Formats: sequence, C-alpha cells, structure tokens
Amino acid sequence: MNARMNALKRTGSALVVLVCLTAALLALSSPALAVKRGTESVNCGGAASASASYKAHDTIGQCPIGPVGEGGGMRIYDGFWLTLPSINVPVQGAVFAVLSDAGTPLVRWTVGSLADLEGFNIHRAIAEDGPFELLNEQLLPAESPGSYEDTTTWPETSFWYEVRALFADGTEDVVYGSPAEIMTGGRLALALYPLRPNPSRGSTTIRFDIPDHSGLVHLVIYNVRGQRVCTVVEGTVDRGRHERTWDGNDDHGRPVASGVYFARLLVDGNADDQKLMVLR
Repeated sequence: MNARMNALKRTGSALVVLVCLTAALLALSSPALAVKRGTESVNCGGAASASASYKAHDTIGQCPIGPVGEGGGMRIYDGFWLTLPSINVPVQGAVFAVLSDAGTPLVRWTVGSLADLEGFNIHRAIAEDGPFELLNEQLLPAESPGSYEDTTTWPETSFWYEVRALFADGTEDVVYGSPAEIMTGGRLALALYPLRPNPSRGSTTIRFDIPDHSGLVHLVIYNVRGQRVCTVVEGTVDRGRHERTWDGNDDHGRPVASGVYFARLLVDGNADDQKLMVLR
C-alpha cells in the first residue's frame, strides 16, 4: 500500500511540473504574454551572447542600464531582444542623447525592426511635455542605429528630443525611450547676432539670446542720428534663443531709406548692438 501511495504522489508531482512547464511555454509563445513593458527609459547594448536555447542580439554599443520588459522568466533589455526556439520578441527601441565633442546634443536611437519604415524625424522641445518642433528638413534614413546632431541649440538649457518613425503608410510613431533629455554646457548670455542678410534690400532676420531676466525685452532699430525707426520687440520674452524679422519699414509702415541702421537689444539695463546696411 505504501509503495502504491508513493507512486501516486510521484505521478501527481510530475503532472504539476508538466502543467507549469506547459503554461510557461504558452506564455513565451505569445508576445502579448511574453513581454510586459516596464517604466524605465534606458539605453543599452553590448556584445551579443548565445547559448543552446537563446541568442541575445545587441543593436547599439552602450552598456545595459535597466529592463524594459520581462515575462515568462526572462528579462529583455532596451536595445536588444531575445530569440528563443521559434520565438522572436523584439523591443520597440531606445533613444538617448549625449553631448558631442563640439558641445552640441547628439541624439542616438535604435529600433528592433526596420520593417515598413520610411525613415525618422527628430522633434525638439525645451520642456518635457512640449510643444515639440521638427528639426530635420529631410527625412532621415531608415537605419538602426541612427544618430542626429543638433547644431541649433544654445548654452545652459535642457532640451528634450523625440525620435519618430515614419511608416510606409504615412503614419508616424514615437520610438520608445522618447523624449530623451540633455542639458547643454556653458552659460547663456545676452547676445544679438549679426543680422542677415546684410546688406538688406527687404526683410532682415534678427537672432538673439535672452538669459534669465526680470524686466521687459526691447529690440529697436535706430538710424545713424540715434532716432528710433522701428520697434521690433517690446515686451515679455522667454529665456532662450529667439528669431524675429524686420520688414524694412518704420513704425508707420513706410519703407526706410537706404543707409546705415543699428539694431539694439536691451534687457535689464544691458545692451548689445549690430549694424545693418539697407539698400533700395
């Protein structure tokens, strides 16, 4: 009797193990069950590794920092995926930003698959929740890993970057890990950049930097006699880099005569000037 009871116990234990193994295999066979996305936004990569039962494929040469998915007893790290027998579980991708040798933001990304992708677009904001503006004029190639250097930033400012994948059907999707944040070095100071074009026969583009300030911002065009010709900006302006256009007219809407003019940027008692030649 005891021998029979022990045999039944062994049989029951084997059935339990078989049920557990079956459930685990079913979980792995379904991407919806095999991967549970985490909240980490991480950067990853490293050398590929393999065993008799799986292969780990890396997509970018960075060290793994944290998991983005787990399930069925496995952990998937951002930037590479696991291939098990007859199973391929891709990770959407990874996005991160670093400063280049020139001190400008360098955005890098990787995706698990390039299928049906037309290319990538890069969007930037100065706040995590936007608004985001498109940076690249032409669609970036459908390559992974990919990179984009932003040379239009300014010092001492945090920037957020979204990498968006454009598909063949015209839809666009944000790559997992966006937005990636990076802060530029240096110090933001009051600056008025050379006006373009110069000489000017029509409109003139004026770029300027505004640091932390308490008062109003004044951007005014004067003639050689020191007389005010046109007020381009007079009011509240946020910290950062800005661009305005002077149409070549005075405050009454009349075109100014040919000659030399000066643009003056005034903030909190500090000023910067640039000279402009107008030709008619």
